[in-house]
Amino acid sequence: MPNIAIKLHAERLSNPDLDIRYALPDLLKARSGGVISDDGYDYVGDTNDLVLFLQVSNVEQAIACILEVITNVPVLDNDLRDGAVVAIKRDGKFDVIYPINSQEEFRV
Repeated sequence: MPNIAIKLHAERLSNPDLDIRYALPDLLKARSGGVISDDGYDYVGDTNDLVLFLQVSNVEQAIACILEVITNVPVLDNDLRDGAVVAIKRDGKFDVIYPINSQEEFRV
């Protein structure tokens, strides 16, 4: 199954509650009708950014669902538009797909 990862920058979240590591994947699984499933999480970088790993059975549907939630649905009182980076794993590395035209290197 293809993998998608969401990096959450804690310093950009209004409520950096660690329960988001469960709430966001559960929300995405429910909203996607099971196309998206939780595949764990990790902390990366000097700031310990939270990275959520997701497995998807349909890439296009999953991306549409993820972007809809990030741009329109507060999660634990967090507006994710400024705090989230979404990347899809291709050829062994993660390529950023949100925000559009992002220059951020996505390391896990």
